[in-house]
Amino acid sequence: MVTVQEAISLTQEEQELFTLLLESVKHAGTDTTLRCAGGWVRDKLLGKESKDIDVALDNMLGKDFADKARRMVNDYLQSQGRETKKAAVIHSNPDQSKHLETARMRVNDLWIDLVNLRSETYAEGSRIPTMEFGTPLQDAERRDFTINALFYNLNQGAVEDLTGRGLADLRAGLLRTPLPASETFLDDPLRVLRAVRFATRFGFDLHPEILQAAASDKVRTALGQKISRERIGTELEGMFNGTAPSLAVLLLERLRLFPVVFAAPPQNTQQLGEGFGAPCASAIAAAEALLKASGLAEELPVEERRLLLLAGCLFPLRRATIPNPAKGGRGAPVPVSAYMIRESIKWRVKEVDGTALLHEVAPDLAQISQQLRAGAPIGGNGDGSGGEAGAEGGSVDDQNVRVALGHAIRKLKQHWKLGVLLAPLVHHPSSAQPLGVEDVGQTQGGGSGGGSGGGGASAAQLAEAAAAAAAGRDTEAVEAAAWAAGQVGTVNELLAAVHAFGLQDCWQWKPLLDGKEVMSVLGMKKAGPQLGKVLAAAMDWQLANPQGSKAACIEHLKQRAPELLV
Repeated sequence: MVTVQEAISLTQEEQELFTLLLESVKHAGTDTTLRCAGGWVRDKLLGKESKDIDVALDNMLGKDFADKARRMVNDYLQSQGRETKKAAVIHSNPDQSKHLETARMRVNDLWIDLVNLRSETYAEGSRIPTMEFGTPLQDAERRDFTINALFYNLNQGAVEDLTGRGLADLRAGLLRTPLPASETFLDDPLRVLRAVRFATRFGFDLHPEILQAAASDKVRTALGQKISRERIGTELEGMFNGTAPSLAVLLLERLRLFPVVFAAPPQNTQQLGEGFGAPCASAIAAAEALLKASGLAEELPVEERRLLLLAGCLFPLRRATIPNPAKGGRGAPVPVSAYMIRESIKWRVKEVDGTALLHEVAPDLAQISQQLRAGAPIGGNGDGSGGEAGAEGGSVDDQNVRVALGHAIRKLKQHWKLGVLLAPLVHHPSSAQPLGVEDVGQTQGGGSGGGSGGGGASAAQLAEAAAAAAAGRDTEAVEAAAWAAGQVGTVNELLAAVHAFGLQDCWQWKPLLDGKEVMSVLGMKKAGPQLGKVLAAAMDWQLANPQGSKAACIEHLKQRAPELLV
């Protein structure tokens, strides 16, 4: 059972706002009943503070009330001899949603969204409804879930549960739709993703009817056809930023929604099939478990954590590519993961580039970890003060590991710790055999969790598997935690090596020599392929000798000039 407040407790700021609105309405004689709706009511009943205040009106449009409210509020205050308040109004999407006519209004430091109570009718093939004035019950029933259909009647100072199930479902930790789930999801398929996000955010169960509807072919098709990729990406970002991102992805996979959200390029659809979500769900569970086991979870900003989990989720696809569409199929191929991030979920370029780099470098870091475990000593000078010629920097193997590790960090820059966290995934069951490289039809159900694979499972079986995942009874998280406990040593060894070698900030190091200086000291007449080789050798030396001088680096390059300038 979930702890739910007996009554809503208002902050002083909320009390002042609501009193001002009510007194202003009374003074103007509009006879309007004001109701807070949706997430604010739910969160307040759960004992959480919320700044997301939606106010539903029973006898006028939101824009009309907002326009009048500025005058009503100040007229009332003037009648009381009090100081007038600043109120700003923004009409929301007036061109796109004339049937909705909402507005945002700010009074002091609080923003409120204003909209009329309404009923909705959906045209076939569209998630944009035709709206009419409705009763409070009609407005409650057209909402996505019963826990979001609760009202707080400002006039009465009381919670209204017009569906008759909202409070009970909130206490039971149950997500249920006010109307039949299939009808709710087909009217607006984005709600099926909201169901996953809310269930994992609050740790609530999904009602069996939601599970059955969500796994249906009709809802999956509607989600892919009626909802823009930007809206899908926004919901997914909410899941990744939430408290249980790997559970959210697991639910998407169990409900057969993963290949709809992470839609594969058309040329890869047959090769990947619909089962590639199972290893991806297993991989993100492993990445999240490693993050928790490593103790790095608290120090990663939200954006870094999201990038880690995205790269982990798509890690089984790290070697899958498609011809470059921008160059007519010529040039370097494009990673399938880049297509999914850019086209399927419409996330940012920095996440496309960051994921590609992590997928490229994590295997290198995995190989370095094997070299460390094989006995390559970690630099004898813990402060990184190797001798100018490298003699004091440890053995040749020591220097090779140091240089390889330094190059990996310089590629990843500030994301290098994410690469360290992903390195063990190279040997995870979900990722050991990368997908999409060749015909992988026999391996699509891979992953330690035994996913549905999108095969011949019935809707009831899929719903049962999803219910187990939602309730925390699925074995995926348990297996991921056990695997991470055995692999976190690799993460810790790599972190220790980075610090022992003094490489943690090497991505910010300025090269000791630039191209002009190299050409001058080696007597090179023009730049060419040889210059790149020499600059690479100079950086190798700098990584092997962090405290080395420019003069020593020049001497090293002169000694190697015969082989570098060939």
